[in-house]
Amino acid sequence: MEAAWIETFYQETDAPKRLELLKQNTENELTQADVFRKKLWVARYGKRKPTKDAFVGSLMELKCLAEGTSLDFGGQRRKQAAKIISTLCLADADSLDEELRENLLLELKNVFLKFMEVSRDGRGFTSLVFGMGQLSDEGVVKKIAEQISAIAFQAPHALHMDKEFALLQEAALQAFRQEYPNREHFLKK
Repeated sequence: MEAAWIETFYQETDAPKRLELLKQNTENELTQADVFRKKLWVARYGKRKPTKDAFVGSLMELKCLAEGTSLDFGGQRRKQAAKIISTLCLADADSLDEELRENLLLELKNVFLKFMEVSRDGRGFTSLVFGMGQLSDEGVVKKIAEQISAIAFQAPHALHMDKEFALLQEAALQAFRQEYPNREHFLKK
């Protein structure tokens, strides 16, 4: 039973449904992993009713870092990346025990699943020039792969921070492989 709800929790991308699953399954004694899941929940959605997703926001910031200039006057880009690392709870990922590290990986994978869902379902994302026509399914996959490549690989490479973002890169790969099996060749690692 324990593993079943956890798998459902990490596959669900709707925040209110995820919160309900978390509440239902962590009412009694809390394990260390349950406490960590709640900590990740607060870091991602805040303490109140989930209205915004800080982790998805961090992915968008990474995308902007990847698309921006390669010049880093005053180290502002690295400072922004350090803030993103902190927001995504990656700062002390190396010191986590295996179970907690796996929970963080699954949470980050869930963020990428949510990102891909929003992208795939967004009309502006899938349309061609000025909303005229739609991208083919293959075109959508390529566009999602470009975005994930920019977020998980290009930004960390440009900032020389691959080690700090290693868990995020692994989560991106797992999520992409789950959603688009046999299409990993579209990713630019």
